[in-house]
Amino acid sequence: MRADQLLQTPTVWWGGTVLLCVEGELDIATAPLLDRAAAPVLAVGPELLCLDLAALVFCDVTGLHALRRLTDQAAAARTRLYVAGLHPRLRSTLARLKTLSPWTPPVLQD
Repeated sequence: MRADQLLQTPTVWWGGTVLLCVEGELDIATAPLLDRAAAPVLAVGPELLCLDLAALVFCDVTGLHALRRLTDQAAAARTRLYVAGLHPRLRSTLARLKTLSPWTPPVLQD
């Protein structure tokens, strides 16, 4: 199966807000797709980027690094990041890794 069949990243623009949905598996094969989806969004510098992870079914350590990279890139672009739909298992993993703290409210909410 090709990477673009394992991860979809539909994007919806609404004024200064962008909704970026991450659907499928985020791993070593698909993390570059998230990077490619986020790059043009952050190049424009919207006020708010809503990252919807509700349809994310798998995330390995490479996927975690991709999410961290996106967080850092949003901060560099002065774009507020709101993460929605974070699965409890992923939230628990991030908390155990002490990676959840940069995504505390209002930046990260379910």
